[in-house]
Amino acid sequence: MSFGKAKKQNNKIHIGSRAFDVFLIAFMIIVSIIFLYPFLNVIATSLSSNRMITTGQVTFFPKEFHLDGYKALFKDENILGAYWNTIVIAVGTMIVSLVLNSLMAYVMMAPEFVLRKPLSIILLITMFFSGGTVPTYLLIQNLGLYDSWWSLILPNAVSAYNIFIYRSFYQGISPEIREAARIDGASEFQILTKIYVPLSKALYATFGLFSVVGVWNSYYEALLYIKDPAKQPIQMLLRKIVFTSGTANMSDAQQMISNGNLNSLNVQYACVIATIGPILLVYPFIQKYFAQGVQVGAVKG
Repeated sequence: MSFGKAKKQNNKIHIGSRAFDVFLIAFMIIVSIIFLYPFLNVIATSLSSNRMITTGQVTFFPKEFHLDGYKALFKDENILGAYWNTIVIAVGTMIVSLVLNSLMAYVMMAPEFVLRKPLSIILLITMFFSGGTVPTYLLIQNLGLYDSWWSLILPNAVSAYNIFIYRSFYQGISPEIREAARIDGASEFQILTKIYVPLSKALYATFGLFSVVGVWNSYYEALLYIKDPAKQPIQMLLRKIVFTSGTANMSDAQQMISNGNLNSLNVQYACVIATIGPILLVYPFIQKYFAQGVQVGAVKG
């Protein structure tokens, strides 16, 4: 009798579990569609004809497919220069950030470092309070960084949050490894570069991409500190195109829009896709490091 009750109870639990799984899958599908629709709509609009866009017939897929928006965009002589500027700024920020955050985190991780607690308090304060836009602008000017790429690289170089995550990750590495290396005569810099760095690939891949994406998507700092058009990143070009109805310095696009052969959204959305394209191409190659890098840094210490 008890066996029959137990079997019925197990069947109920199994049915309940299956029902929850079905609900969860359906919910995730709906959420995915909600998140994917705007992105797919942008792609479809960039590849659709003016008639289909103005009549509102474009949803998930292109209608009356053409590439005129992309052709008009890449005829602009500034697009390749803006790409290059963005790559230099993003990669430069990533390298400087990884180096400085690693050095700071390693020093704060060392038990024998006497200033660990004061530095931790100072860094913690910076997470809640900042100088603000005007003091930062004046500082950039006084340091002679105005209208240079360094004005975008150095302010994003060090992050208190990242330092704490790095330190927590380093503390998860067995301290016996560090002691053994010191006994063998390795310096602290050698220990960091030859032991901790190779063991922290997931951490560097994760926060390296975070750094690149943050800089790649940013235009506000460039708007404040970069006045020379030849030094401006791709987001500034995108902003200019959006605010000028897709015709910034594009005489061919202007003529095609006037003739009704092209919609301003073709150029605007083509610029959006061209801007996020490199990040979409890089992301799959380092996605495998994300879970490991973020989780380990989050649960330690």
